[in-house]
Amino acid sequence: MGRFVDLVDVLVLLVFDVVLVLVLFEFELVVFELVVFLFLLLQLLVLVQLKLWNRSSRL
Repeated sequence: MGRFVDLVDVLVLLVFDVVLVLVLFEFELVVFELVVFLFLLLQLLVLVQLKLWNRSSRL
């Protein structure tokens, strides 16, 4: 069950990221878009690290 929730979290973040990037791309705010994209990528990496850390601490 926990793994499914983790997967849903990551998928929701990815969908949100893609939608945000597409919307920003329409406005052609390239620099702002890159900054936001990098921030969201970092957020995703942190989330994955937390999930892995939680999983290893449970063992």
